Amino acid sequence: MAKDDSMFSKICNWIVKYIIYTVIFLIPILFLPWTSDMLDFNKQTLLILLGFVALLIWMMKTLISGKIESRNSKMHIVIGILFLVYLLATIFSINRYGSFWGQPQLISESLLSLIGLAIFYFLISNTFTEKNILVGINIVLASSLVAETIGVFQLSGSFIIPFYFTKSISFNTIGTVGSLGFFAAILLPLSVAMLIVSKKWWKILFAIQIFLSVLILFLLNYPIVWWAVVVGSALLIIFIAIKKDLFDGRWMALPMFFLIVSLFFIFLKPQIPWMPQKANEVFLSQKSSFYISWQAIKERPILGSGPGTFSYDFLKFKEPGFSKSSLWNATFNQGSSKVLNDMATTGILGIAAMMLFMVAPIFYGFRFVFFKKSRENRSEESVAVYCVLVIGILTSLTVQIVVYFLYNSNLTLSFIDLFMVAALIGLTVFEKKEHDLKRSSLLTFVIAFLFTLIIISGSGLLILHGQRYAAEVSYYNGLKSLQAGNSDAGQKDFESATKLNASSGLYFKQLSQVYLLVLQNELNNIGATPTEEDKSRIQGLVANAVNAAAIATDLEPKSSSAWANRGYIYQSLYGFVGDSLKWSVNSYDKARELDPNNPYLLFQEGTVKFISTGALGQDDFDGKNQLLLDAKDKLEKSVSLKSDYADALYILGLVYDSLGQKDKAIEEFSKVQQLIPSDANIQKALDNLRSGFPALQEAKPPTVIPPSEESSSPI
Repeated sequence: MAKDDSMFSKICNWIVKYIIYTVIFLIPILFLPWTSDMLDFNKQTLLILLGFVALLIWMMKTLISGKIESRNSKMHIVIGILFLVYLLATIFSINRYGSFWGQPQLISESLLSLIGLAIFYFLISNTFTEKNILVGINIVLASSLVAETIGVFQLSGSFIIPFYFTKSISFNTIGTVGSLGFFAAILLPLSVAMLIVSKKWWKILFAIQIFLSVLILFLLNYPIVWWAVVVGSALLIIFIAIKKDLFDGRWMALPMFFLIVSLFFIFLKPQIPWMPQKANEVFLSQKSSFYISWQAIKERPILGSGPGTFSYDFLKFKEPGFSKSSLWNATFNQGSSKVLNDMATTGILGIAAMMLFMVAPIFYGFRFVFFKKSRENRSEESVAVYCVLVIGILTSLTVQIVVYFLYNSNLTLSFIDLFMVAALIGLTVFEKKEHDLKRSSLLTFVIAFLFTLIIISGSGLLILHGQRYAAEVSYYNGLKSLQAGNSDAGQKDFESATKLNASSGLYFKQLSQVYLLVLQNELNNIGATPTEEDKSRIQGLVANAVNAAAIATDLEPKSSSAWANRGYIYQSLYGFVGDSLKWSVNSYDKARELDPNNPYLLFQEGTVKFISTGALGQDDFDGKNQLLLDAKDKLEKSVSLKSDYADALYILGLVYDSLGQKDKAIEEFSKVQQLIPSDANIQKALDNLRSGFPALQEAKPPTVIPPSEESSSPI
């Protein structure tokens, strides 16, 4: 029986080991073309699916063998604290669904992603031997070689991946171009360590990987990425100088070269003429991010607004001057750095747990390198190899900390971070605790209960995530149908997405706009005398558009975008829905509470007030005058936030004209003419006003652009 158990344990260990190897290799390079988020959503799916399978197999082995082993490391407690804080922050989040699942918010910041990362940390740190960790590092660097090769081709304009969305220098398998650069900078010290300790042809592999990392740094030429290289190079130089018994002094030349080159590019900022066009990336400044995070933490100090909810904080707390910039209609779903991002979304407890998570492995690593002895049964060569490896991991982790203060993270960078922490624990903690489940009935009962709970909850999560994945595929198909001009197919796809995942406000918001688009097509196609079937179909589309928009705000009551969309739906259905303009104003008011410095919302509300004057009787002068004054107030505020907002200036000119203030109307239309000199209708309106006639006597008003993902608040 013991022999059977031993064989079963070996098989389970083998399966778990190769599942982990598979995930380690795929995370940096995985992308799939049938979801709107080609990268992190699919990587999260891989992480959760294979993580749960590996954990389930490990639990089966543990129960059958009757023994449970774990390394005696306080880092496990640190990971547990981080998970507990994220759990509490998710429970009290302003959007619990988004904070747990990630989508449509940040996948990498979600509790589900942290669960997957924690599973792999636990399995690697407790089940991997030193040899397994060495193999795992080889796989990470081999995968990074593939990812960086793709990145180099993309940055140079040679698009080797045969998908339309990859035909851009900004696409790579890591994330943004900045994250690709930091990915290369983080792994550079580890690659150097592996180059030092490896033999024969492995040195060639790591040399190529280092060359690709440097090439990416040259192609990007981002100062903040060069600073990360400076930190890693300087730390390697210090280690080589201090630990002379481990390093051949000639290796000092390599990090010294990186240091000098980095400082050269940072301070002299050379422009190399033969380099391809630089890939630019737009992100918030440190000053703006700190201001928003500080305001957010003052409002919700303990646990923040919730994991992945920085976009809500950005819209609510951005400064009014932001609307005067060229990015006035952009929404940032991350701060300028992970530290500032977590400060807003997880509060004081979250940032404290994150700091502990960053500092603890560095502390244990330095203590091991300088104060602890290795295993006595190792050869001197083995001791040197693993000590150099620890130094490489320790240096890369230190660079990762710097990155967290300079830039944001994504799922790939977070996975690399957790993998290196787990590898560091596996290489520096030799003591293991072993518990015999057969001798302790209470411990056996507790472990069995926990395992059963994990199996049930994990199975439920996999089923729900499978539905979410199918819904995301339908949603993406709907987007492609709309781009192709097939609104009917898009409607079916979006309806399928909402049925598969009825908890996503994004899907319902998009569905409401599709219903409105289909309604407009129906109205254009029906004859002068609509049939009863036409009327029934139109009534159904109207009701569906209103209901879908209402469901979106019910699911995401703190989403300015959902309320703005609801306001626009009511505004567009004027004449079809009773009190539609009143409901529209109420929705825009809700949106402005969440996004107070958005000129678009003020413009839309002012426009609705102006349109509402047409619904009043001819004799209701007081009512019309009050609506016009309200419209003037909203439009003037919109223009004060964005002085070159042509649409707002146009409607404000019409309001002034209706109030009898011809001079002010002429002034506003003159501003519009300067912004849009080619529009003949503006000149006609000015001619009418100067002749004493109403502005629109012969002029046609411009078409008001509906809210979109780019011009409205984000999800």
